Amino acid sequence: MKQFYFQFVFFLKKLLIQLSFFLFLFFTFSISYSTEIFYIEKNSMVIGDIRKVRVAESETVADMTNRYESGFQDLLIANQNSHHWAPTANSEYIIPSMYVLPEKDYNGIILNLAELRLYFYIPGADLYENTKVITLPVGIGRLDWKTPLGETFIKSKVKNPTWYPPKSIILEHEERGEVLPRQVESGPDNPLGYYALKLNVDGGYLLHGTNKKHGIGMMVSHGCVRLRNKDIETVFYNSYIGTKVKIINAPIKLGEYNDFLYMEVHAFNNE
Repeated sequence: MKQFYFQFVFFLKKLLIQLSFFLFLFFTFSISYSTEIFYIEKNSMVIGDIRKVRVAESETVADMTNRYESGFQDLLIANQNSHHWAPTANSEYIIPSMYVLPEKDYNGIILNLAELRLYFYIPGADLYENTKVITLPVGIGRLDWKTPLGETFIKSKVKNPTWYPPKSIILEHEERGEVLPRQVESGPDNPLGYYALKLNVDGGYLLHGTNKKHGIGMMVSHGCVRLRNKDIETVFYNSYIGTKVKIINAPIKLGEYNDFLYMEVHAFNNE
C-alpha cells in the first residue's frame, strides 16, 4: 500500500509538471506570433527603435514588408530616396520601427487610420507589471469605402469564417466583368483569412486576416481592417468579446521619452 502511495504521488507530480508546461505554452504561444511586442516604460510614450538593414538581391518593397513585418507605406515614406518598388541590392534601407503611442494608458485596441497601424494594449497582471503593447500594420478602407471612426468593442469572434460577399461588392465586381461566388468557405482563398473579429458598428465592420499578403499598410479594403494572418491570430487569442476598440485619425503624435519630446508625423490623412 505504501509503495502504491509513493507511485501515485510521483505520478501526480509528473502530471503537474506536464500540465504546468502545457499552460506555459498555452499562455505564451499566441502572443509570440508578433515580434512588435513592447513593455511601456513608466513616464514614456515612445516604443521601439529605428533599424537599418541591407536590401537582399532581387528584393522588392513588398517582400520587405513581409520580411520585417512592416507596412507598405511605412517603408516608402521612410526611404524616399530609394527606388519605390525594387531598391538597389545591398543598399542601406530604413525600417521605421519606432513609434509614438497614440495614448499612454489604454486597455484595448487603438487603430490609427493616419498611420495604418494598430496598437493593442494589454495591461499587466498586477500593479508591478507594465502594460504590454503589440503594434501591427494594417490595411484599411479605400477613400470611397472609408473605415469608420469612433469608439466601439469586439462584438463577436469567429474562427475559420465563411465570407458572404455583400451586394455592393458583388455589383462592383460585375461592373468589371467578374463573378463572385455567393459564399466562400474557410481556406486559402477566403478574403477574411482564418480569423475575424466583428465590431459593434453598423455595417458589419471586421478586423480580419487576408489571402492577399501584399495589401498590408495600404488603403485597399471595403472598410474592414486587414491584418496578416499571424497578426490577426495574435489579436484573436489575446482579446475577448467586449475588448474596447478605438478608431482614430491622428496624423501627428507627440510623446516624451528620456526627457526628450518626440513628434511622429504622417502625410496621410483619412478625412
